Amino acid sequence: MFTSVWHSVLVALVSTFLALIVMLPVSYYFANRKSRLQLPVETLILLPLVLPPTVVGLILLNIFGKNDWLGGFIWQTFDFSFIFTLAGAVIATTIIILPIMYQGLKAAFLSIDHDLVSAAETLSASSSQIFLHVIIPNCWQPILAGLLLSFCRAMGEFGATLMVAGYIEGKTDTIASSIYFMVQQGEMKTAIYLGIINVVIGVFALLIIHLLTVRQNQLLRRK
Repeated sequence: MFTSVWHSVLVALVSTFLALIVMLPVSYYFANRKSRLQLPVETLILLPLVLPPTVVGLILLNIFGKNDWLGGFIWQTFDFSFIFTLAGAVIATTIIILPIMYQGLKAAFLSIDHDLVSAAETLSASSSQIFLHVIIPNCWQPILAGLLLSFCRAMGEFGATLMVAGYIEGKTDTIASSIYFMVQQGEMKTAIYLGIINVVIGVFALLIIHLLTVRQNQLLRRK
């Protein structure tokens, strides 16, 4: 039971970090300028929101399978496959939470007062200095809220993860997949315990998000 909890936390943490690294520059770019690429890129990023997770998993299976183009190349070159591994679960979960991460980060960047940026530019601040010393300090709260939402979604991911990583007890089991198979096997107590753990983590994260939202609204009223 505790192995599945550890796997879920590990997959959620790594996936959230990867989604942040990928979406941070993309969301910042599209929040500050218009581009012809915005519509197709955003459509691709947000697609997992409107697709069943199992369809996302099916697509990933046809990309990373040993007999498919990318998966075959990785298998032949590195003797490694993402299928039926926690690494595969990380990839599937990362794809699923990309839309949440993107929307959260973009909303945070759009909330920035452009007068602050203009003032920094008049003082000859570089782009990196503006980002680190003006943008981030003024929107870290909504960014953190987006991170927590993405983490919670990652903790509960089931469909795509099960398609790619499967359920191998002690190897690729997560809270969500363990609950499903525990119920199938009639082990209701274990399933309930796992469900409670997931609920506690989710409630704790939502309380933090609520506190961050309240604090952000108070700061906006002061301005």
